[in-house]
Amino acid sequence: MAAHASRAPLRVVAPGVLSRDARRRGAHHHTPTRTITPTRTVTLPRAVAEASTPSPSLADSLRPSSADCAKTLVHIADVATISTTCEDGVALGTHASFIVSKSSGDVILRMRSDAMHTKNVERDPRCSLYVMPESQPPGVLSRATLIGALTRCDEETASKASAQYDASHGAGVGVDAAGADDVYYVLDVDKVFYVGGLGSDARAELIDGDAYANAAPDPLADCAKEVVDAMNGDRYQDILNFADASLPPDAIARGAVAAEARMLWVDTLGFDVRVVTGGNGKSEVLDVRLPFPAPAKTQQEALSALTMLAQSMWEEEANYQPVPVPVERPEGDDEGEK
Repeated sequence: MAAHASRAPLRVVAPGVLSRDARRRGAHHHTPTRTITPTRTVTLPRAVAEASTPSPSLADSLRPSSADCAKTLVHIADVATISTTCEDGVALGTHASFIVSKSSGDVILRMRSDAMHTKNVERDPRCSLYVMPESQPPGVLSRATLIGALTRCDEETASKASAQYDASHGAGVGVDAAGADDVYYVLDVDKVFYVGGLGSDARAELIDGDAYANAAPDPLADCAKEVVDAMNGDRYQDILNFADASLPPDAIARGAVAAEARMLWVDTLGFDVRVVTGGNGKSEVLDVRLPFPAPAKTQQEALSALTMLAQSMWEEEANYQPVPVPVERPEGDDEGEK
């Protein structure tokens, strides 16, 4: 890990074509940003423009909406911090587990009937639920705060929630142990405060309840971590090559190469890579957003898209020209001469 790394300015990248030999070395760090767009179906491009701040239309088009990202965070998490209002008007933040109802998609919380936050909710149902999944990699701190009010579930909904809770969280221990007098509340979301934690996702946005309700978790939410781990492990060289090929022209002119890189996250529209450069006596850290040629909706499609990008990059760097395979024709076959 490099002891010090200078920060590059925030960058947005217009379409371009890569044409650099992939190289390697070592270091690691935190981030500024740049985004790139492909010029043809499977070609990984290189920057040809940069700016001090990202273009919202370009940056936003390369990743899911804030509402979808917030929905994804809630989908992959199962614990959060709930804040309720005490009798003296002071907010109380406490640990809480939750489920997302399989039938309605609502966030439901199980509470002990004698818990302080339960008493607070009975007096004032307004609350917020701060969600930040533990499965995110180091340096990725995307989070969402659901703001709204809690409504006690009816008997049928509570019964279904109890079964789903047991399947997701088990019986619990200590103060979190399930009890016969537990109560279940559904969170009616009025708005969501979403903060993007990836270097190229610097959004901090208030989302209205309708937009959140109509959003959907990312199709790769359940397999994203597995894809990221696989790419950073067995296919690390591909990640390093992606990073090296995505360096901006000014860094290339200074002799910089990608010394180390790691995939941070992957979603249906693309993936994020953190790059540490070296090779010119200086170390610089930036995050790169690489879009897929087409949305990937399954783990297989995501891995296939990554393989296609890696292959395309290799073919372009090697100036690969496939040699046609001669076909033997049966004697007397004149079709080839027509």
